[in-house]
Amino acid sequence: MRKTNVIIFAIAVIVFAGTFLISLVSLPSDSTTSPSNKNRQMSLTANKDFKVPESGIHTLMGKTEKQIVRTLGKPERVDPSKFGYRWFVYGRASENYLQIGIDNSTNRVTTIYALGKKLKTNPFTIGDESQKIYEKVPIADEVSLTYKGTKIDFELNEEDMMVRPLMKFGKIWVQLNFDHLSDRLIGVRYMNTDVLAVQHPYSMTYQGNLPETPTLTEDQWAAVNQGEDQEIFDVSNVLRMRFKKKILQWNEAAYQAAYKHSKEMKTKNYFSHGSKWSGDLKARLERENINFQTAGENIAAKYPDAIAVSLGWLNSIDHRKNLLNNDFTELGVGSYKNYYTQDFVRPLIP
Repeated sequence: MRKTNVIIFAIAVIVFAGTFLISLVSLPSDSTTSPSNKNRQMSLTANKDFKVPESGIHTLMGKTEKQIVRTLGKPERVDPSKFGYRWFVYGRASENYLQIGIDNSTNRVTTIYALGKKLKTNPFTIGDESQKIYEKVPIADEVSLTYKGTKIDFELNEEDMMVRPLMKFGKIWVQLNFDHLSDRLIGVRYMNTDVLAVQHPYSMTYQGNLPETPTLTEDQWAAVNQGEDQEIFDVSNVLRMRFKKKILQWNEAAYQAAYKHSKEMKTKNYFSHGSKWSGDLKARLERENINFQTAGENIAAKYPDAIAVSLGWLNSIDHRKNLLNNDFTELGVGSYKNYYTQDFVRPLIP
């Protein structure tokens, strides 16, 4: 009998997050409002009438790089990832924001992240309430797949079902990203089985061997960190636009403060806004010669990528306050080997 390997990979367990806000002018109230506990009437049985649409963003899955460039034009930016594909980024600072993941070996699309409301993501409509979507498609809290002879069973917990349910979509997979506070669809992630198996972003059991995550050199990590910084910055601004907030400008000094904090947390093996080595947020910003009226910080660790961490911050009340705070005008994002820091500032005008 084959040996059964069991692992637990629950985001709720391994992911940490923290938020901090300070002001040299006025300190906003720290009171929070608990999200309403909406009763989602999810259908956990397959919708036999569901058919994958013949048109839409998902039809780009499997296309070659040349076909993507011919269809969408040259990307505005190309970012490496830690999972063996590179992101082609389109539609920055707009409701056409799109990331196309092209495998480094096959040169074909293996994953897509559609965030912009203007993108054709049928049968899903970004901005729709969850119930409207669940009436169209089959959603279940247990999902099984076979990857090169390895049987994988994902078990989605209550938070997974609320924020990022997974479903089979023809020959590929779709993860729906929800803002559970507004109960509306934020974005859609498409993946082939290879990408889903290597990232395995849910609690699971498996029988056989899992694919290994590529080992990165320091130079490769540096490039991935910089790419994730820009993706978090881009996604943050699209979300701010959607919630009628001002677009943030990049602040290089705040980036330095954020990057150094992420690196320190990773290398010193701790997770906190305060540090016995570098002090608190105010001290770190002042060390980078940032004079500010108001500043805030979000931190996170061990999310699989920039998309996931951005969704996590949006769905946390305290982090959301910083992410959507209209008092901030600039942002620096610093990532280091799966540790993430956002430093928001409103500079002090002389």
